[in-house]
Amino acid sequence: MKYRIDKIDVFLEKNDQHAIMRIKDYGIGISEGEINNIFERFYRVDKARSRETGGSGLGLHIAKGIIKLHKGEINIKSKEGTGTEVVLFLPILHS
Repeated sequence: MKYRIDKIDVFLEKNDQHAIMRIKDYGIGISEGEINNIFERFYRVDKARSRETGGSGLGLHIAKGIIKLHKGEINIKSKEGTGTEVVLFLPILHS
């Protein structure tokens, strides 16, 4: 929510194996070269933003760890100037 310009859309879906949550914003986006680094601890895409928006660069690292503990997956697609989409896959337990 720190870097969005407009609304945020949340979509919930399900297939045979996963509950899927898609979160899409229409903010500033992340450059293609930065996507591979954003899950690293303390990583900030733009170091100049840290004073304005706060944060320590731990949020996505922690989120990925939580998803991994639940045997899920987190994917991010982004384009500068267009926005970012985060997709969470959580396994459905069948009994």
